[in-house]
Amino acid sequence: MQQDVADFIKECTTCQSTKLRTTQPKPPLYPITTEPNTLPFETIIMDFIMKLPKSEGHDMILTITDQACLKAMLFLPCKEQINVEGVATLYAQKVFPHFSIPRKVISDRDTHFMARFTKELCRILQIQQNISSAYHPQTDGQSEQTNQ
Repeated sequence: MQQDVADFIKECTTCQSTKLRTTQPKPPLYPITTEPNTLPFETIIMDFIMKLPKSEGHDMILTITDQACLKAMLFLPCKEQINVEGVATLYAQKVFPHFSIPRKVISDRDTHFMARFTKELCRILQIQQNISSAYHPQTDGQSEQTNQ
């Protein structure tokens, strides 16, 4: 009888749909691939540790982690009111003099934040950006000639 009940429960759609799951399915992993022979802080991960008690006027920490080479971490104190310009300034002052500009920045912030961060970092470091759109030779004609 025990086997009959077990078989019935296995085949019963109502029993299966209301059965409690004791383990949650794991989401698929999307590993971050890195280039071989990368230098320190060429691939970085930026994040914030928020809602901290105030310490010397700071209540948040900007974390910058070297993803590929050393797995080293930098912890930069800041305030929760920090904006994109402030984050770029912190990077330019504290990270850039030691490790240069990253090739890849990974962040859970939206693309608007990252675009503004990149633009502000270029402004601070006096890197002139001249962004063009695809297939417009009036702005990038030299590269289009090179590609031909």
